Amino acid sequence: MNKLVLIDGNSIANRAFYALPLLSNDKGVYTNAVYGFAMMLMNVLEREQPDHVLVAFDAGKTTFRHSQYKEYKGGRQKTPSELSEQFPFIRELLDAYSIPRYELVNYEADDIIGTLTKEAEKADLEVVVITGDRDLTQLASPKTTVFITKKGITDMEENTPASLKEKYDLTPEQIIDMKGLMGDSSDNIPGIPGVGEKTALKLLHQFGTVEEVLANADQISGKKLQEKVQDNKESAIMSKELATINTDSPLEIKITDTKYNGYDTEKVIPLLKELGFATLLKNLQGDVAETDKTLENIPFEIVQEITDAHFEDTMALYVELDNDNYHTAPFIGIAIQSKKGVYFANEEAVKQSPAFQTWLEDESKEKTVYDAKKTIVGLSKFDIAVAGITFDIMLASYLLNPSDTIDDFASVAISHDYDAVNTDESIYGKGAKRAIPAEEIVAEHLARKVTAVAELEKKMRN
Repeated sequence: MNKLVLIDGNSIANRAFYALPLLSNDKGVYTNAVYGFAMMLMNVLEREQPDHVLVAFDAGKTTFRHSQYKEYKGGRQKTPSELSEQFPFIRELLDAYSIPRYELVNYEADDIIGTLTKEAEKADLEVVVITGDRDLTQLASPKTTVFITKKGITDMEENTPASLKEKYDLTPEQIIDMKGLMGDSSDNIPGIPGVGEKTALKLLHQFGTVEEVLANADQISGKKLQEKVQDNKESAIMSKELATINTDSPLEIKITDTKYNGYDTEKVIPLLKELGFATLLKNLQGDVAETDKTLENIPFEIVQEITDAHFEDTMALYVELDNDNYHTAPFIGIAIQSKKGVYFANEEAVKQSPAFQTWLEDESKEKTVYDAKKTIVGLSKFDIAVAGITFDIMLASYLLNPSDTIDDFASVAISHDYDAVNTDESIYGKGAKRAIPAEEIVAEHLARKVTAVAELEKKMRN
C-alpha cells in the first residue's frame, strides 16, 4: 500500500519556534523554527519512507468559520516577528526537498489535510498526518494515523482509533463532539460554559453525540449541568461545527500532485549551509553514503621523527585522541601541515622527536589547531606544554555561529563549505564496532583534517 504523509505546516513551525531557543545564523537571521521544522522533516521522511508528501499551510487569518462566528480564534496573540520572518525559509526548505506545499484562501491547513486524507483513503493509500494540533485526531481511521508532536519537535504521540478508544473511550468522530461540549480555548470555540473534558466525556459516554446530549438534556443528572446544557444548545451545535474539519474543500491539487521522488542534495545542502545547520548537514551527508564519496588525494608522509626540516614559523596542527575524555583517552596520532607538506606521526614518533617538542613549546611559533584544550591536554601526556596557539577552529566556528551543534570535526568543516574530510564514524566505526584501523588509514584521515584546519582558518579569517 502506498503512503501519503500530510504535514500541518503552521502547527509544526509554531511548535518548533517555541520548543527551541531563539537561534540565528551568522547573518543574524532567526532560524530556530526552520531548524526544528527541518529536523522533523528529515526524521519523518526517514521513518515513513513515503510515496506522497504534502505540507499544508493556512492561507490567512480569516476563514469560512469566521463568517459563522466572528470571534473564532479571537484573542490569539500576534505571531512574533521572529517566527513570521522564518516562514519564507521553511517554504524554501520544502522547495529544496522537492516537497509540494499548498494553501487555500478561506480555508485552514486542517481542511486541506482532511480533504486529502479522505481522497487518499478512497484511493486505498495509507495516510500519516503530522501536526501539533489535537483537532486532527478526528481524522484517525484504519488507514490514517495522526502523530501529535510532544516534547520538542521529533517526539510524537501516535493516535489511532484504538488509542483514542483507550484514552477517551471515544471514536475519532466523537472528538468533534467533545470539542462541541467543552469548547477549545486555543481556537476561542466557546462550547458549553463550565463543561470541561471530564464532564464532556461523561455526557458522551452516556449519550454519544452533541445532538443526543441536547435532545436528552432533561435526563442529565445534576440540575446545574442540566441548566447549562439547556441554556447553551446553540453554542454547542455551533462549536461542534467550528471544530469539524472540512473534508470536501475545493482543492486545486490532487493526490497525483503529491508524488515524492526524494530530494536533490545539490539543492538541500547549499540551503542548510546558508542557514548554518551543521548537524543536519552531517546527517544528510550520512544519508547520501558518506563512505562512498570520493575525495581528492592529499599527499602526506608518515614520519618516524619530526625534525627541523619539517617546520615553519606558522603551521597547522591536529591531535587525535581515541575519545572525548581528553585526560584518559589513548593518543592516536598527530599531523602537521605547512608549505613544506603534510606529515603524520604516531605516539612513538612524537616521543622520539625532541626538535618537535621544542617547536611545540615555542610561543613564537604560531599554531592553528582544532580544539585547543584537546591539543594541550593530549600532548601533556608527553610532558609537552604547548604554547603559541593563535587560532582554534572549533572556537572560531562557535563564535561565528553559536547555534551550531558540533558533533565532530567533519560537521564543523561541512558547515563552512569544506567537505574534503571523512567523519570519524566512517573511519573508526561506532559503539561496540569502534576500532582503530591500520596506520595508513589513520594517517590519511589526520592528513585530511590538518589540511582542513589550514583551509578553514583562511575561510574564517575572511
